Amino acid sequence: MKKIIVRIFFLLVAVTTVNAQTKAEKKAIKEAQEQEEFVKTKTLVEGEVFTFTADWATTQKGRRINLIGNPNFLRLDHQKVDADLPYFGVAQVASGYGSSSSGGVVAKGDIYNYSQKIDEKKRRITISFSVKNNSENFKMILTIYGNGNSNLSVSSSNRNRITYDGKIEASTVAVGE
Repeated sequence: MKKIIVRIFFLLVAVTTVNAQTKAEKKAIKEAQEQEEFVKTKTLVEGEVFTFTADWATTQKGRRINLIGNPNFLRLDHQKVDADLPYFGVAQVASGYGSSSSGGVVAKGDIYNYSQKIDEKKRRITISFSVKNNSENFKMILTIYGNGNSNLSVSSSNRNRITYDGKIEASTVAVGE
């Protein structure tokens, strides 16, 4: 009887050890995959030509709006931007009737106050810049995570802040086209 108990004990220890190695191996594989995704994302961002597409918008009051199926984008091409994002919130200054603006966050042209910060440890890239359109100034902060998921915060001189959640990908269209 003791021999059976001893054999069962050694069998359990062996199975636990094999399982622990498997968990360590899985963790190492996952870590390597995450690092590979971050390197791809970092290369895309360093090329300064990519498009952010939002899946969700969050108003300053916390209301989340699903944007899947609604055309929207923020296209960065070196020191130029082309943005057309829907806006849900309070405008502090009303634009006049007959305005060419769609009511959304629309900007096209040169950017200024550009900065880029890469955090290798957290696998996160933060891009900050400003852009003007005919009637307002926008301050945009784009946080890009290792897998390409992104968060865009837009502050305006005339409106409440709004945040968009989405993903970046390589641009197929240059700014201005």
